[in-house]
Amino acid sequence: MTRSTPAASPAFLALACVGFIASAPAHAGPDGPDGPAAGDDEQDRSQIVVTGEREQRNSPKATEKLVNTPRSVVVLPKEVIEQTGSTTLADALRTVPGITFGAAEGGNPIGDRPFIRGFDSQGSTFVDGVRDIAAQTREVFAIEQVQIVRGSDSTLGGRGSAGGSINIITKLPTTENFVRATASVGTDDYKRATLDVNQRLTDLIGVRIAAMWHDQDVAGRDAIWSRRWGVAPSLTLGLGTDTRMTLAYYYLESHELPDSGIPYLYTLANAPGTGEIYSEPAIGDVTTIGGVTGHVDRSTYYGLKSRDFRDATTHQATLRVEHDFGTVTLRNNARYSRNDQAYIFLLPDDSQGNVFGTAATNPSPAPPPRAATC
Repeated sequence: MTRSTPAASPAFLALACVGFIASAPAHAGPDGPDGPAAGDDEQDRSQIVVTGEREQRNSPKATEKLVNTPRSVVVLPKEVIEQTGSTTLADALRTVPGITFGAAEGGNPIGDRPFIRGFDSQGSTFVDGVRDIAAQTREVFAIEQVQIVRGSDSTLGGRGSAGGSINIITKLPTTENFVRATASVGTDDYKRATLDVNQRLTDLIGVRIAAMWHDQDVAGRDAIWSRRWGVAPSLTLGLGTDTRMTLAYYYLESHELPDSGIPYLYTLANAPGTGEIYSEPAIGDVTTIGGVTGHVDRSTYYGLKSRDFRDATTHQATLRVEHDFGTVTLRNNARYSRNDQAYIFLLPDDSQGNVFGTAATNPSPAPPPRAATC
């Protein structure tokens, strides 16, 4: 006797369909439906075979395949970055569970500040295996792959965050010749163009150039805009041989009107006179403790458009020399990096309860006395 529950029935039917499709060609075989292959066909119906390719980790520090690595490792290839429409490293990392982002709290410079499993991992960011702790907003136009290790990574990266590390693999010359270009246009004056050219000049020399131009406003926000451009040329000598030398340079220049968000109706302690803690944004109809009511749109910009700005530039030059001794590679990396930032902007901070109101609304000052007239 066979019993099946309603929950199990759909799964049984789905497996039956898969088995029928997979085994249909076998019925046309020379043995016929009742021949010697019939027993094997019945056995195949109860199996599902999945074929695919596991994404490999392109890193000199990875000595084993991902399936043999006893840690949580996520690899974001350039295809996934393109398909998700990511334009910055922060956009790409938002597709990975367990990663959140902070701002410039505590006096930190503006830039990517990922938190992996609750730990600040800004100082555990690597570029081609070399630690890169400078505060910056990283682009993806020159990124080949992003590797995220969730969990302590001191065995590979040395002292760092207990939450994990991020390793960025850049685009370098390959043995294949290609030219790839993209152009995007969207709402809120979104415009973006990228170029990726790889050329093998000789059997031993290859060059690659990645470039980007980006211009956009911000949807749902007044005044905010962002403009940037970058270029990343690289040259490899000894391409495809046991001894290779690679010269690479990365430049990114960005200009923007920064957005520090909107104030919240809360204080560090209990809201005055209520015994409650407020943590709602000051959006919509807002009433202060003094009874003043007004309407605030979500698009409201808290700042000075004629003054606030953020300008940033990144220069990064890398020299890599490596030689393969069979299955062992000896590599030396030398890097020069400089990051400059200049910015002024307002913070809609309410840590003192100024938005909600710490006291009754102050009365308007008395008008100045008028001069006597005759």
